[in-house]
Amino acid sequence: MSLSRTAARAALGTLRAVNRAFCDRSLRTDARHPRRVLCLCLSHLGDLVLLTPLFANLRLGYPEAHVTVVCKSAVADIPRNHPAIDEVITHEARWILGPTSQRAGLLDTVKLIGELRAGSYDLLVVCYDHPMDRILGICTGIPKQVSLECSEAEQRRSPADGAHVCHRVEHAFDLLRALEVPIVDSAPSIGVPAADVAWVDEWLMEQGLIGKTILGVHPGAGGPQKRWPAERFARVAENLAGRYGCKVVVTGGPVDAEAVQDFMRNMGGEATQAPTNLTVARLCALIQRFTILLCNDCGPMHIAAALRVPVIAVFGPSSPELWGPYPPDPRHIVAAARDARVESVATEEVLAAINCSPLPVWLGEKSTATIKCN
Repeated sequence: MSLSRTAARAALGTLRAVNRAFCDRSLRTDARHPRRVLCLCLSHLGDLVLLTPLFANLRLGYPEAHVTVVCKSAVADIPRNHPAIDEVITHEARWILGPTSQRAGLLDTVKLIGELRAGSYDLLVVCYDHPMDRILGICTGIPKQVSLECSEAEQRRSPADGAHVCHRVEHAFDLLRALEVPIVDSAPSIGVPAADVAWVDEWLMEQGLIGKTILGVHPGAGGPQKRWPAERFARVAENLAGRYGCKVVVTGGPVDAEAVQDFMRNMGGEATQAPTNLTVARLCALIQRFTILLCNDCGPMHIAAALRVPVIAVFGPSSPELWGPYPPDPRHIVAAARDARVESVATEEVLAAINCSPLPVWLGEKSTATIKCN
């Protein structure tokens, strides 16, 4: 192991130990009636979507409290448009962004710490186990804190072989249990502003897609190891478009440009490319208009599931049991690689999984191809 990696692990271990001391103290104090709650959520799009049950239940448990979320600016629309959240503060955490992404400098971090210390928060919820979350948690000086290490999640993080794997959304539930807040709303939820819905409907009208059966395709993902080959997405999209008369709309931001271009180049039928500069709110509004979303394990998959849009998702290195679409829906289809290599999933496997699911009947197909379903 390299010296730098050893030092990083040692530093993170120290942060965990220090933060555990804060958690122990918070659980012995009365955190049942906070006036100002701060949630640290410096993670990715899908993570924020899966945290929305935490936000909803905090609001129900603390109806008079002011709830603030600290997150990355790229995903801030998720908490900003959620009815449970009063305030959103953005910060570009260095540890969890790619090398070409915007990063916060030392002075920005110091300024943020000062702002949080001046916020008079009396409860801190550290939502994920990232170094910057730990640093901010310690530096804010908030006496009442709860994190994953204060909850049941720490004991269930590495289950034994054959043990039940809890979905990642359970982390939100564990934090609520640690605070003794009742879990009333268990499903992720997304607020979609009317202005963004109107913009999307106008765009769909311009494309001649209003009232059509729309197959959304998102061939991008957070990393290359999670991206199914775009030409295979094209083959599946062609099949569904031909069988059900779907109009294909492909989505993706600037980081997904190569995957989107490969898909458009290989797509035999007609496909419409959505603008690459969509905000998260407009992406949510567009996904809400999809009949189905075909995608990798990615943030848009979690958005679709939260909006009750059926997904056909291809998984590689990540576990569908841990990261699959939530809440469960019999219309969701997950094709997972057996060897954790996303390219090992064949096009025929995805098509067979579709034919063996309720999705064809839901789409109006009276009979499906005779395929042996294991």
